Amino acid sequence: MRYLHLTADEPRPLPPVVFVHGLMGYSFSWRHNLEFFARQREVCAVDLLGMGHSDRPETNAADFGLEAAACRLLQLLHSLGRSQVDLVATSHGGAVAMLAASMDRTSPKPIIRRLALVAPAHPFMPETHVQLASFLAPFGKMFSNGLASCAAAVQTHAMGLMYSHQTRMTLDTRAGYAVNYGDARSYEYVQEVMRRWRADMRQLEAALPSIASMPVLLLWGADDETVSAVSGLQLRKCFDHAEFVVLPKVGHLPYEEDPLAFNRCLLQFLG
Repeated sequence: MRYLHLTADEPRPLPPVVFVHGLMGYSFSWRHNLEFFARQREVCAVDLLGMGHSDRPETNAADFGLEAAACRLLQLLHSLGRSQVDLVATSHGGAVAMLAASMDRTSPKPIIRRLALVAPAHPFMPETHVQLASFLAPFGKMFSNGLASCAAAVQTHAMGLMYSHQTRMTLDTRAGYAVNYGDARSYEYVQEVMRRWRADMRQLEAALPSIASMPVLLLWGADDETVSAVSGLQLRKCFDHAEFVVLPKVGHLPYEEDPLAFNRCLLQFLG
């Protein structure tokens, strides 16, 4: 697993912040946020196995289920050599982070201090809201049949589902995400995630009580059509004191569409 690592300009005695991307994202997703937090804290942004610039093993050679992904994330957190970390995760990465936090709580010395979840995938979201994954999954077979030329059109439509205002998608944004959308193995990864979706969500629901007391931020974009903010209200009930914030005029990627508001909100929560 590859990750970006930024050291603090003016370090403070606070844990590192580790960012975990969503289903078709990678560390690039946090390009508007990393340097802001690196002014005062150590920062890492992960490329989960099978995405971005991490290794992309065949689906029959690696386990891409939620539990395996959570275990790999925990191993990476421990490899940083810090006693505590703050974890920021979005979409499918949010589900990975919640399960990782649940596993972490069984340790004599838990490492995850705070959990910030940005429109996370969760057990209470209607399956009709899993639009992005449902749209992308069938394209794996098309790409394997040599139809990679449709990558740009697929990317445009998929990102249109995630952005509230498509005019905010720059050429640099499109080029950055082409790392995933232009690779057939990304769609095979999505297919594998979707194949296990229901079982993984049942496992996550069973794990949620173990992290009920954690300091948690639930942050949504008001115009999110991928994982609706309304569905997040049910997730909020699983935590004792979760902060619930909805940013206006942004969709599924508030850290990209309104990074200033997102950074301020996250900074306030992390302390």
